[in-house]
Amino acid sequence: MKTIEEALKEVERIVQENNHSNDLVYFQYHRERFRKMAETVCAKLPKGSAVLDIGSHYLHSSILLSLLGYRVDCMDVTEFCSLPFIKERAAVYDLKQIEENNLEKLSSLSEVQDQYDLILFAEIFEHITFNPIGFWQRIHSLIKQNGNIYISTPNSLTIYAIIKTLYKVITLKGIGLDVSAIFPTVTYGHHWKEYSASEIKTYFNILNNGFQVSITKFNYKPKESTGTLKSSIRNGLLQLGNSIPYFREALEVWVTVDKSQPFKVNIPQY
Repeated sequence: MKTIEEALKEVERIVQENNHSNDLVYFQYHRERFRKMAETVCAKLPKGSAVLDIGSHYLHSSILLSLLGYRVDCMDVTEFCSLPFIKERAAVYDLKQIEENNLEKLSSLSEVQDQYDLILFAEIFEHITFNPIGFWQRIHSLIKQNGNIYISTPNSLTIYAIIKTLYKVITLKGIGLDVSAIFPTVTYGHHWKEYSASEIKTYFNILNNGFQVSITKFNYKPKESTGTLKSSIRNGLLQLGNSIPYFREALEVWVTVDKSQPFKVNIPQY
């Protein structure tokens, strides 16, 4: 069985040999996040456990966990699943691909119950644009009793984010996602809502008392190139925030699911 470092180097080799620019850039940017995820999963979940990786993207996390001894199903939209190099990776590393173009319904797994020990939901939480109640009800049915959900997502309360928001308010530019960011990014790429740790705890408490949440703040992102004053200021503010645990840039959320508890909310009707 490979160590985490050996498995991470294997994924890096695969990405470098593929030489697909977006694949390579994404891996390099998120490399230390993958390490953090693998360390947490290995510490909490026995090898051989069944994992569903929702939003598997270029299969970096799926391959990493497979190399570490987990049985992994990977889910993403058709646009990713149909890429030839993604199909090849899934075949080589014995990953079951699941095409799902509507997370709100998760109809691709409509017949599945109590199957997964862990559902990985890394860097997807902030992209949800639909009412999430039905989605979490389906996750609740897919996961085993006392199974787990792993979420990684940006911390909305970084020093950089707070100062940026204050600047936009003071200059009367608006609040939230920049309009200029809407047009060059595919729909799946926008961070429509980033959360604080307390918001995530409130979120799951509203849904179901059986979601038992623990959250760790961490940082992993490489510095941006300092060719401009803006990137230098951003790097400086993120470095300052990451030195203070509360303001670290990322949240790692581990949710243990007690399935005996009913949902407290229903899907709203039109």
